[in-house]
Amino acid sequence: MKERRDPQGGSLAIEAAILAPAIVLLFCGAVAVGRLETVSGTVDAAARAGARSVSLNRSTETDEKVATDSVNAVLSGQGVHCPGLRVNVRRTPLTVSPTEQLTLVKVDFSCSVPVSDLFPVGVLPGGVSVQGSYESVIDRYRSQ
Repeated sequence: MKERRDPQGGSLAIEAAILAPAIVLLFCGAVAVGRLETVSGTVDAAARAGARSVSLNRSTETDEKVATDSVNAVLSGQGVHCPGLRVNVRRTPLTVSPTEQLTLVKVDFSCSVPVSDLFPVGVLPGGVSVQGSYESVIDRYRSQ
C-alpha cells in the first residue's frame, strides 16, 4: 500500500523563506527610524549646549571654538559621529528698551552622520545630513 503525500507538505518552509527577509528588513527599518529620531534629539541638545556656552563666553574671538567644543562634547557623549562638522556663530544686538540692550547668540551647525551608524548592520554607504540651530541671550550676570 502506497502512502499518500500531503499536498501542503513543505509549504511552511517556503512561506518562512519568503517572509523572513521581509520581517528582518522591517525590523532594521524600525531600528533605523528610531536611531534617526534619537540623533535628531541629540542634535537639538548639541545646538542648545553650543549656544549656551557661547552666551557664557567672555571673548568673542573664541566663539567658534567654544561652540564647536560644546557641540562635539554633546554629540560624542551620545555616540553620534559627525565628521565634517561646520559650526557658525552669530551675535545680534537686541534692543529691549531705549536704555537696555541685549545680545542674542545664534549657533548653527551641520554635518553628515554615516548611515552605518543608524542601521544595526553597518553595510550601507553614505550619510544623512543633520542640522542644528539654537538661539540664546548673552547672560549679563555671568561671572565678571
